[in-house]
Amino acid sequence: DKNPDGSLKYTKEGAHSQPRICFHEDITGKEITTTLQTRVKELPNVEIREYTVMTDILVENGICTGILAKNAAGDILKLHAKDTVLATGGIGGLYKHSTNFPSLTGDGLDVAKKHGVRLEHLDYVQIHPTSLYSKKPGRSFLISESARGEGAVLLNGKGERFVDELLPRDVVTQAIEKEMEKEGSDHVWLSFKAVPEETIRNHFPHIYEECLKEGYDITKEPAPVVPAQHYFMGGIYVDHFSETTMDHLYAVGETSCNGVHGKNRLASNSLLESLVFAERAAGKIAGREDEEYESNYDAACCG
Repeated sequence: DKNPDGSLKYTKEGAHSQPRICFHEDITGKEITTTLQTRVKELPNVEIREYTVMTDILVENGICTGILAKNAAGDILKLHAKDTVLATGGIGGLYKHSTNFPSLTGDGLDVAKKHGVRLEHLDYVQIHPTSLYSKKPGRSFLISESARGEGAVLLNGKGERFVDELLPRDVVTQAIEKEMEKEGSDHVWLSFKAVPEETIRNHFPHIYEECLKEGYDITKEPAPVVPAQHYFMGGIYVDHFSETTMDHLYAVGETSCNGVHGKNRLASNSLLESLVFAERAAGKIAGREDEEYESNYDAACCG
């Protein structure tokens, strides 16, 4: 999103002392992936195979040479490549409540483990404090942390505020769990009373619409929220260029562990893990100069 003068607009999220996050309304991730898919389809040298799943990697003399896959008809495919990149996402599908798609079940990790590729910090799992409470099955709807950055507050069943909403996610989650246990409830409440209605409708239109579907008008009343599994900081160990411990095998995004998060991801640093490290993997595969990417890495991580 942009300011009227064309400059980038920034928002503040949990554990941030000032606005530092670029965003698009309240669906930044969807906007990025939709744009990426559109651009990929325009490339003449890329073939997209839908309804095709990776089942294993091909390995010769300890070097990755491609993948095994299965298509919708059940045919087994051997796809050979000089370099292979795993971008299989997180592990949310393994949890009862998660903001991830149910299909994200850590497949890349299983394949890596099978071939002795190094894994790291598999216990580093982040729970998001505020998913919309619903009895419907499937993916939990995430109520973005930027909502609390813009002034939304957490309330217990008595309408009392019980935590500083901009503390790190694990601290806020623990406070919510404690309050739910104390009250014997399945959720707490998120109130947008301090957020101007114009901000709700313009900055959080999808949150507003999704809450309406569940019967809650957040311009007039709070919505029920509950913690849910959200992000996996551990994964397949990679270096600064997203290379795994197997030659010609790379891992990028949430399935990788590149050290930028530690035990608890700072809000929106997934943009760093996904976009920057994907670019670095592409640069390495294409044979670009290491010095250029070291410079970009320093700017992205430290700037």
